[in-house]
Amino acid sequence: MLAKIIGVLLIVAGVVLAWNPELVSNKPIPSDTFQATERRIWWGLLIGVGTLLMFHHQLQPWGATIAATGASLLFGLLVARLIGIMLDGPVVKQWINVGIELVILLPLVWWYFRASA
Repeated sequence: MLAKIIGVLLIVAGVVLAWNPELVSNKPIPSDTFQATERRIWWGLLIGVGTLLMFHHQLQPWGATIAATGASLLFGLLVARLIGIMLDGPVVKQWINVGIELVILLPLVWWYFRASA
């Protein structure tokens, strides 16, 4: 239960900081749209760790844990990237990154369900 509460708090913090990274940083907003979106991406790791804590609660089997960790972190980065695209504007290079992340995410999710079954 504690892990789920911490997970929710991390997800909320990650979304808030991905939405407004200036809450903890006084760096100027880059004029380049790609860089403006990239400054939000690292907050997706909080979203990913929160997702992992909410949905995966055991270490064994190791394959499922590795797959869940990779998938949840990649999911968090993807959410933060989509928030950045929504707020800063679309750039073709960002959409290519979304596609790459989805191509990596799908096998990790498949591996997780296969390893945990």
